[in-house]
Amino acid sequence: MTDIAPSPSQPARQLTLTATAGIALVTFVIGLLIAGAIFWRMTPAQPAPEPQAAEPATKVIVAPPVATDPASISARQQMLAAELSALEQRTAAVTGEAANSYGNATRAEGMMIAFAARRAIDRGSPLGYIEQQLRDRFGTTRPNEVAAIIDAGRHPITVEDLRLGLDQIGSQLALGPAGDGWGGSFVRMLGSLVVIHPRNAPSPVPGERLARIRRFLALGQVEAAVEEVKRLPGAAQSKAWLDGAQRYIATRQALDTLEAAALQGNATAPAPVGR
Repeated sequence: MTDIAPSPSQPARQLTLTATAGIALVTFVIGLLIAGAIFWRMTPAQPAPEPQAAEPATKVIVAPPVATDPASISARQQMLAAELSALEQRTAAVTGEAANSYGNATRAEGMMIAFAARRAIDRGSPLGYIEQQLRDRFGTTRPNEVAAIIDAGRHPITVEDLRLGLDQIGSQLALGPAGDGWGGSFVRMLGSLVVIHPRNAPSPVPGERLARIRRFLALGQVEAAVEEVKRLPGAAQSKAWLDGAQRYIATRQALDTLEAAALQGNATAPAPVGR
């Protein structure tokens, strides 16, 4: 019997099939890994849940025990009364400060209006909007003074007006009435040349009186100027000048009254617009 020797190509063929199967398996595994990695990268990451804050523990407030004995109740009442009294004092202090502030503001505004009116009157300028302010601030408490100042603003008379008027009637004041004729005027002029008067008394000579009147007007002393005019021989012919001077004096007295009222806090605040 003849033995048949195995072919040398069979082991080689078996080795080749095993290697091929191993390589295919490895390749398949690697492909799965690559596919899983790609899928993991393409999937968006889910945000991590935020930690929930722990709820605070409920605070239990325990009411203090209510005192029932008479001594504790009396002490509690005294403490509450003291606190109420202190609160009332603080409220009164705040109210007083507010009232003082309001009064100071009203006083300052009233004085400003009075000063503005005096400045306009001294310049002979119209009062304009100051008229209504005077009515609002002083019309109730000082109506006569307000009316006098408003009239003076509409028909102004200044010291310069009085000085010019005095220059126009100066000769008539010094010589006296024209009805006496030339002889009467001449006699009065001669009589004024020699006048006996006390050493310290002002000279009664008409010319010197006129000089004093002009000095008084330059100083704003209209009252003194009026008294001197009344002593001149022609005082009866100076009625228009004296009327103007008296109006000037009355206006300044009214302004003084309003300024004093404002300083004392007697000016009133104007009513709010729309009421």
